[in-house]
Amino acid sequence: MFESIILGSVQGIAEWLPISSEAMIVLVKTNFFPSGMPFSELISFAIFLHTGTLLAVIVYYRKKIIALFRQCLHYQSLGQSEKQYIHFIVVATAVSGILGFGLLKYVESHGIWFQNTVFINMLVAVFLVFTSILLYLSENHNDLLHKPLSAWRAVATGIFQGFAAIPGISRSGATVAGMGLVGIDKERALELSFLLSIPLVLFANIVLNVGTFHALTRDHCIALVSAFVFGMVTIDILLRIVRHVRFSYFVGGFAVLLMILSFMLV
Repeated sequence: MFESIILGSVQGIAEWLPISSEAMIVLVKTNFFPSGMPFSELISFAIFLHTGTLLAVIVYYRKKIIALFRQCLHYQSLGQSEKQYIHFIVVATAVSGILGFGLLKYVESHGIWFQNTVFINMLVAVFLVFTSILLYLSENHNDLLHKPLSAWRAVATGIFQGFAAIPGISRSGATVAGMGLVGIDKERALELSFLLSIPLVLFANIVLNVGTFHALTRDHCIALVSAFVFGMVTIDILLRIVRHVRFSYFVGGFAVLLMILSFMLV
């Protein structure tokens, strides 16, 4: 039970921070709760925990989501900005789904590389450094802020999000940084990143876990509830502080700590 609460809380917090929640689940599980679970099962479990944070997004943005559905039903009467918003979500989701599916299946078939704890720690640290650099560049790209949600920006966002299928690359970090680089302001990018997670998590769970939901245990349910609760709290906090936080520094510092941990484990 304790392990389930911890893993759920890690998912709920890490999902919205620019650090890979899948990687954090794998790191915590392999470093603190080792069980010999195959890497493919670890990834499937991490994806399952995304269901908790998915529910948190749906509850938190329920009014926005309902409004989007209503707008889709009255599409012809929408203004240009509303249509662009819907187009952006659809295009970015399609691109990230295609790219992410291919990368996810590749990672699953090459999971042997991810069985070594030190290797996993170092790999995640390297990707965190990469994410930190992207975030730093996007945070200092102020000359392109407040650009329209055009088709090419949606494609670029979808590509950034698709690469998050690789363990160690943060979905939220990649999408927020990617949108910042193409001219979308941080607050809007964060909101879009939350909403873009909904279809992606649903798709990933259908691909990886649709045949295993009947085998859910009490520990799975506890972890799911924990992810939901911590996810709700983290969303609210992030939206309040997003204007005042330099995520690039946070991610860079986290990468350094992880590298130190990796060297200590050698």
